[in-house]
Amino acid sequence: MKIFKTEATSPYVTLSIEELLVNDPEMTGDILYLYQHDNAVIIGRNQNAYEEIKRDYVEANKIELARRLSGGGAVYQDMGNICFSFITDYDKKGGYERFLTPIIGYLNSLGLNAEFKGRNDLLCNGYKISGNSQFIRGNRIVSHGTLLFDVDLTKLANALNPSKLKIQSKGIQSVRQRVTNIAKELNYSLTEKEFIDKLIEFFVKNYGAKYEELPMSKYQDELDKLVKYRASEEWIYNKNIPFEATNEAKFTNGILKVKFNVKDGLLDEVKFEGDFLAKKDIDDIMDKFKGISFKKEELDKVLSSIDLEMYFGGISKEEILSLFLG
Repeated sequence: MKIFKTEATSPYVTLSIEELLVNDPEMTGDILYLYQHDNAVIIGRNQNAYEEIKRDYVEANKIELARRLSGGGAVYQDMGNICFSFITDYDKKGGYERFLTPIIGYLNSLGLNAEFKGRNDLLCNGYKISGNSQFIRGNRIVSHGTLLFDVDLTKLANALNPSKLKIQSKGIQSVRQRVTNIAKELNYSLTEKEFIDKLIEFFVKNYGAKYEELPMSKYQDELDKLVKYRASEEWIYNKNIPFEATNEAKFTNGILKVKFNVKDGLLDEVKFEGDFLAKKDIDDIMDKFKGISFKKEELDKVLSSIDLEMYFGGISKEEILSLFLG
């Protein structure tokens, strides 16, 4: 296993480096990539930026807004948050617990009571300290997540606008009540730098990992172009089409919103949004819906041809149909 760490703190740079690492055919084997963000909100690939953040607060506090390549929900990150990305060959065993087991091992070695919970979370003493998501590129998978070490929880609560469906389903009134900082659980016995250094040492000792410098000279030209696009409004906000029909629900495997237009009995435009944990880019399958008859049988046929685990994070065909047909 190779371990890379970048000193860059803009999500446009850090996430672009991650993308270049997974796309690089010469980067084989297991990789652990570590990075931090100075003051940022990262939304999931299929989320609506306008709905997920409190834009006035984000702009007033100069918080960078970025969209990642994986699914899942929005997160606020500052230098009290540590991000990790596992990059490895995809063997159709992309479960989160597989990747998080060594992270849990590290946290437990510090005397914490860490455990895997739900779809993609890590808890410490019953409170969330980590959320995770994945995406696949070619024969490689990225499983990346956060570790709330000493995040400004006030900014976290003020910057995000969580779906009422999610809050209602959990029976809890706010984001802030559901999370904790690792530093607090450790009684502030470690600094953020000491925590990261110990994390690297844990992987070197227990997984035979080797710390290496990122090959930035190799990537620089491509990185500059990619950063420009990933920082653009086109990528972050997507195009906005006026939709006539919208339906949304929270299912076991996440929130899904369907927006669509029907013209002369045919589906004209369709858009899927939400925090569902897609591993592949949903844009790749959108043409399958364009122009089909707006009938249950036709929708069923299209949905039956799609790997719903890859594109909808396990939300079922019946659940998706219910949003189209009511």
